[in-house]
Amino acid sequence: LRGEGYKSFVAWGATEEAVEAFINKVLPLHFGNLERQLKESTGDYFIGDSLTIADIACYDAITNFGSNRAIGSLDGFETLKAWVDKVESNEGIKNYMATESFAGLWKFGPDTLGK
Repeated sequence: LRGEGYKSFVAWGATEEAVEAFINKVLPLHFGNLERQLKESTGDYFIGDSLTIADIACYDAITNFGSNRAIGSLDGFETLKAWVDKVESNEGIKNYMATESFAGLWKFGPDTLGK
C-alpha cells in the first residue's frame, strides 16, 4: 500500500490516471485484503486481542497512505473502519495524537492526490 501510495502523489509527478487507479483499484484491493485478514484474526487486532506493532504499521499505511488522502475510501470496509477507531481510542495512541509533536508532523491529505 505504501509503495503504490507513493506513486500517486501529484507533487511527485503522478498523473491523473495514476491517482484514479490508486483511488478506484489499489485502495479497494488492499483494504479488502486487510479487512479479510482482520476478520480472520483470533481477536480484535491483526494478531490476537492486543495492539501490536503489526497494528501500528497497518494503521499508518491505511490512514496516512489511504483514508486520510482519499476521504470516504474506508466506506464499505466496516470492520477495518471500526478497527481504525479502536486503534485511535487506545490510550497511548490517543495521548500521542494530542501532542505537539504529532501535530507538527506532515500529514498526507487529499491535496497529495490533487483533490
